[in-house]
Amino acid sequence: MPLEPEASSAAAFNSGMAAISTVFLTLVGPNSSFVYTTPLYGGTQHLIHQVLEPFGLRGIAAPAGDGEALNRAIDGSRDLRLVFVETPANPTMRMTDIHCAAAAARRHPDRPLVAVDNTLLGPCFQHPLCLGADLAVYSATKYLSGFSDMLAGVVLARDAELVARLRGARALFGNILQPDECWLLDGRLPTVTLRMNRQSKNAQRIAERLVGHPRVERIHYPSLFEDPAQIAIRDRQCKYPGGIFSLELHGGRMAAFEFLRRLTIARNAVSLGGVETLACHPKTTTHSEFSEEELAASGITDGLVRISVGVEDWRDLLRDFEQALEM
Repeated sequence: MPLEPEASSAAAFNSGMAAISTVFLTLVGPNSSFVYTTPLYGGTQHLIHQVLEPFGLRGIAAPAGDGEALNRAIDGSRDLRLVFVETPANPTMRMTDIHCAAAAARRHPDRPLVAVDNTLLGPCFQHPLCLGADLAVYSATKYLSGFSDMLAGVVLARDAELVARLRGARALFGNILQPDECWLLDGRLPTVTLRMNRQSKNAQRIAERLVGHPRVERIHYPSLFEDPAQIAIRDRQCKYPGGIFSLELHGGRMAAFEFLRRLTIARNAVSLGGVETLACHPKTTTHSEFSEEELAASGITDGLVRISVGVEDWRDLLRDFEQALEM
């Protein structure tokens, strides 16, 4: 059984951004357009604004989770080649309906392809190809590798010819994953499900116990969704809520920085998906290149802290977060 159900072929790259860049540069040509959901990982946002758009590729943004806005963006685009969805969105965890995005793409006369950045919930808890997407894209640096010590990216598809196109571009760009790292990644894939199940259980227990804490304004986590539309998407396309949640802290940036300084088990670092628990301040790290307008529209605030929960004992982590919140 393949790692991604319905996948028949895959290509490995030397980083997640190498995989994403190759998808865009292979499938979206000059004077054509693509639709993407926001917020995105900061590196993807940089690629769109600083590389693709200056080359004449037109990007049309649609808010994550807003199905009507995404449909309008797809229906109103011309020379449309790609719909790129990141779900859940990093770092707000807002979900986009993959099935609806794929249906809208199929209705479009240009028949654009649909690619899903599945890094945050895949390959265990969400399967884009089963929901109608053409490509599942991963930063294998994260959960697939799981130890925060290597860079890799993977693209999977049911269409082997589509992957062959990406491999051809990969040869030209020189961003193939080196043999020793392929060997290292391959040896870690059998434990992905074990690690992600533990991380998801830990994160859900912790997030649900921090609800109502006087220092916490809001928690962004799939099991705590209140919006009926988000609940419906979650229940339709995700098996479990995953190992990442974000805290909105009262007190803004000062409160967020103090919380990060007081952590003793969790580490202040910008990666995610490793066996160790990591926490970061997205506005000044992963999403620091966003404009103030983009930050506001995406819901990335001064008080937002993203937490990637590891495999440690969840009770130890909960105590660490609680003591860090007692400021």
